[in-house]
Amino acid sequence: MLFSALVCFIGAVLSLTSAAKPWEEETRDQAWFDRHNAFVLQTQTNASNIRVVFLGDSITAGWLSGARSIWNQHYASRNAVNYGIGGDRTQHILWRIRNGELTGLKPKLVVLKIGTNNIGADTGDDIAKGIETIVRDIRTMLPQTRILLLGVLPRNNGRFNDKITRVNTVISALDDSYWIKYLDMTWSFQNSVDQVKPELFTADLLHLAVPGYQMWYQTMEPLFYDMLQY
Repeated sequence: MLFSALVCFIGAVLSLTSAAKPWEEETRDQAWFDRHNAFVLQTQTNASNIRVVFLGDSITAGWLSGARSIWNQHYASRNAVNYGIGGDRTQHILWRIRNGELTGLKPKLVVLKIGTNNIGADTGDDIAKGIETIVRDIRTMLPQTRILLLGVLPRNNGRFNDKITRVNTVISALDDSYWIKYLDMTWSFQNSVDQVKPELFTADLLHLAVPGYQMWYQTMEPLFYDMLQY
């Protein structure tokens, strides 16, 4: 009994410290587990009312900070929930959806935006494989739910352009014209290949300022609306 408990403990520690591939599950710290558990509770207590799920990292989570008024007007009013956690990579989204965040839901739409936190460490093809794995899992878990798959946004004035372009090129092929629709918002957020629109970003040229969320809404709305209707 003691040996089995020790093995489980060691396995848990290794899962926290080892570098998982973008298509493998990975967990984080206690604060992260607390956020995840809050999402699971929201799913369990409000499943019948949830029509749209936003999944992602800090850029998705940012809707509920400075851009909350835009969120409340356009998404909360459509029974959307925001399951974004700052710092998440594809590995973390995989663990989260496999551990209760989507269990029992029947939403009309999932908006998936993930991958920018993988850019520094992983290849474009590996990041794309991670995103593909998430999409496949969502389709298996929620076969009657459509997926609006967003490309990785430009950042840092072109520093990662080649890798971001590779990710977006690969995942765009997941678009099947109905269940999965891909949207590349790149040219709404940059003036040229090597310059983002600074007014849409915070000082780090990665996270979005409030005008950036307004641009996200405007760019995505036609497809978002269409996918909710049919």
